[in-house]
Amino acid sequence: MPSINDTINASMLRDPRWTPHPERAAGGTKYIATFLNRRGDAIALDLGSGGKNAIWIAAHLAPGALAPAIDRELYPADKPRNSNLNVSQLKGKALMRLFPTSLSEARQLMDHFAEL
Repeated sequence: MPSINDTINASMLRDPRWTPHPERAAGGTKYIATFLNRRGDAIALDLGSGGKNAIWIAAHLAPGALAPAIDRELYPADKPRNSNLNVSQLKGKALMRLFPTSLSEARQLMDHFAEL
């Protein structure tokens, strides 16, 4: 059975609001799939996080009012990160890692970030 992030990855590849990040392979690697919304904001799906379904975004895009029930973790700019997150929009920036627990929560996040 595919993980939440595997399902979201497949959906984003078909969604015209999202474009695979030009600095990474479409569909992602074994660990991370990275996309851009129409405005050019990057989002990364952690395909290697197992049941945690981590979704990475620039911290300034995740206001506290957005889905407050979804667990999140601030990832400071100076903290080392997976090299797959080193795309121009995420490299050297503070990131927020969101942990949706259901496909519905993950879709809500993707819809929100697609419409920024």
